[in-house]
Amino acid sequence: MSKKYKVIDCDGHVAEPFELYREYIAPEFRERVPQRLEVNGQRVVIVDGREYPNFVKYGGRPLGMDRDAQIARPVQRSAIATGGVDPHVRVRDMDREGIDIAVLYPSGTTSMCAVQEPYLESALYQAYNRWLADYCSPYPHRLKGLVMVSMRHPQLGVAEILRVAQEPWVVGILISPHMDDFNLDDPRLHPIWQTAQELDLPIGIHAGSGRPPYAIGTEESSQNLFLMHAMAHPFEQMRAIASLIGGGVFDRYPQLRITFTEAGIGWVPWWLDRLEQHAQTFPNHVPLMKKSPKEHLASGQCFFCCLPEEGTLEAVVAQIGEDYVVYGSDYPHHDCGFPTTVTQIEQRQNLSDTAKSKIFWDNPLKLYPRLQ
Repeated sequence: MSKKYKVIDCDGHVAEPFELYREYIAPEFRERVPQRLEVNGQRVVIVDGREYPNFVKYGGRPLGMDRDAQIARPVQRSAIATGGVDPHVRVRDMDREGIDIAVLYPSGTTSMCAVQEPYLESALYQAYNRWLADYCSPYPHRLKGLVMVSMRHPQLGVAEILRVAQEPWVVGILISPHMDDFNLDDPRLHPIWQTAQELDLPIGIHAGSGRPPYAIGTEESSQNLFLMHAMAHPFEQMRAIASLIGGGVFDRYPQLRITFTEAGIGWVPWWLDRLEQHAQTFPNHVPLMKKSPKEHLASGQCFFCCLPEEGTLEAVVAQIGEDYVVYGSDYPHHDCGFPTTVTQIEQRQNLSDTAKSKIFWDNPLKLYPRLQ
């Protein structure tokens, strides 16, 4: 454990095995569970007989090289990947890193939105939720998770939230930054926001990179992971918060809390400045926005998950305040900084002890009240 701070990881991950869907899904869907195959070095997912080739975009060609040159995409760091499926290994790694509680996101289940049949799609999310409940159960006070729900069919999403809302592992609801051709301002999502507000369950927004629902710029990145991954997370979170603020979602649901994860926070001041200017330039395009973008920070509805290594952390905290930033490890993904993510923040000389305490513990408790 950290010797000085209590620490909540607001962006940990499991590495859920593909086999969980068959094991945990409702029996009536078992014969329709997606299959994953490797064909000529390409990952192919088969759903109801339909092939989804290149379901996960690979590393593609190195920039500046011929198109025939291809490199593989990393997923988890092999030395710690076991912790993504074994909670006992994970908790030992949490102790090594200095993390008291981890809030867990999936690694691949969000991409089951590729399934177009509503009840099968929802059954796959339900299977993941059952698996995650089992994963968290040996350490109910240290491992918590977000509920996976259908965005395309909110009535099914709400039913799943209500099914698991009182289970001990549940602290929030996972939402992708967009779905199909609609963004988070779309009125069809109102039942999810309403349910989240009524149950006091925050929303965790998390993008993926190179897999459904494909992020902005995916097809324009030559399937190069350097471009794809660098763009996906911040671009998607910028789109998400712009849609939520501009679409009046925070105004309509004033108790709703949302965290924007795995994109760092360096973009936040610049983007809010830009949204302020555009709201004044295009007021007819945001008729439901009652407060300015920057005023939403003061409402305490928005939280931003910092990257331990980002060089602008102190500057952003000085601009937006220390009450809206939380910490995430990204364990056990290939690009996480295990085992030094906590110490990277602890050792910052220009970040006050008060700010560190808020980022590690106080702000996550405001975001996730069920952790108290």
